[in-house]
Amino acid sequence: RNHRLRAYYMLGCAYRDMGEAPAALHYYNIAVEQADTAAADCDFATLFRVYGQMAMVYEQQNMAEYCIESLEKYSHYAQLAKDTLGYIVGVERLVVPHYILNDTLGVYCYTDSAATLYQRYGYSQMAASVYPTAIYVKLLNRDFGRAKKDMDFLEAESGLFDKGGNIQSGRELYYYSKGLYYLGVGKLDSAEHWFRKLASYGHVLEAHKGLLSVYEQRKNNDSILKYVSLTERSLGEWAGRQQADAIIQSSAMYRYERNQNAAMVNAQKARNLEYICLLLFIFSIWIYGYYRRRIREREAQMRNLDRAYTLARKEHGQLVEEYEILKREHERTESSKDVMALIEQKQEKIAQLDETIRKYQEKLGAMTYSQRKKLLMGNDIVEYFIRKKTVTAKWKAPTIDKWMALSDVYSQYMPLVAAAMDGAELSRQERLTTILTHLDFSAGDIAILLETGNSRVSAVKKNASRKLFNEDDSGMLKKRLVDMESGGFLKIFLAR
Repeated sequence: RNHRLRAYYMLGCAYRDMGEAPAALHYYNIAVEQADTAAADCDFATLFRVYGQMAMVYEQQNMAEYCIESLEKYSHYAQLAKDTLGYIVGVERLVVPHYILNDTLGVYCYTDSAATLYQRYGYSQMAASVYPTAIYVKLLNRDFGRAKKDMDFLEAESGLFDKGGNIQSGRELYYYSKGLYYLGVGKLDSAEHWFRKLASYGHVLEAHKGLLSVYEQRKNNDSILKYVSLTERSLGEWAGRQQADAIIQSSAMYRYERNQNAAMVNAQKARNLEYICLLLFIFSIWIYGYYRRRIREREAQMRNLDRAYTLARKEHGQLVEEYEILKREHERTESSKDVMALIEQKQEKIAQLDETIRKYQEKLGAMTYSQRKKLLMGNDIVEYFIRKKTVTAKWKAPTIDKWMALSDVYSQYMPLVAAAMDGAELSRQERLTTILTHLDFSAGDIAILLETGNSRVSAVKKNASRKLFNEDDSGMLKKRLVDMESGGFLKIFLAR
């Protein structure tokens, strides 16, 4: 019996090494059936190792319940084999499947039990090294005090860290827990350091998730959008790897069952692949929908900011006009106290709006060039000019008021170019042509809106390019404007 036990155990290990998990489990089960546990000469040393290998395969297949059952037998037979260290290792290995089952109490219980047993039998470094999973669970439960205590014990006593605080190769995922701890206690710079360090060891998804959380706390919209996109991409790559692993597992199942029953294997493979693809499809749709909602929410916030800013400026302009009228009337007629009170109310409201507009301008200033360009293109006055470039039977040229409104709105969102145009003393036609060029209007569109010819538009663009950039190439005007507003103007200047 002992010889058959060892033979089937080795056969199972051979299939394990070939990636044939179903066949490996099949022969491991045959192996344990050979053992006569009531016999005095039963080979418990081999038997508990068979259960250890079975647990490993079950863990890889995410079959946590079977993994726990195998590990319990692993520890039991290790005791009977008088292998104390093997028994404690079995207790420690029970931590992970309980985590997979979301059994927090089980994680804490088996972590503490393993640590206590290691300490009792003199394995102090191994006692300290059992805590990473428990630390992670405590961090998820926001139990930062107990998590920090375990982290300090792990780093001081496990022997897994060098003098620079770097963990032993292959265990770098622990840096994610470090980042989560500092994120939880509000030390965002330290959290960012550990998440970035984590990325350098290939744990890209966890690093991007961590950095996204850091920038969400900092309310850094540019970085939030960047890491939303990177996290979404990393999730897609992770899902792809999961699908590949699932297909490999299904393929292994197919090869094993084919030797048993070819017809049954074909049906099982089809069902497994359909189920896997369905789950992956549902998961992908959920992830896509979640991040699309996040992006739409941010876009809605930017649009609301744009509308509020526009309304505030409009109201400010009206109040200033009313204030000037009242002031002139008071100076001319020395009006009553009621008029004076009304003037003071207008002044106070104008001051309030000045502060509101300043805050809106700060928020706009924090946006990226592409965000400001998107808001500008969606503004009512820009959409008006987009409609006006199409000539109809009732077409009329834009009025001076419309042109002034376009120039004003453009200056709000593209302040660097607007300031450059003021400094270069562009003519009215040069200024309007430059604005329309930056807003993606073609030379033909500009000719229609300004009621001129294409050749005249080209000449005006050339003059504007010479005044702004000391270039005669009108075809490069739009690119130079984009570079200027998005931060590339310094490079243009230095190149000259």
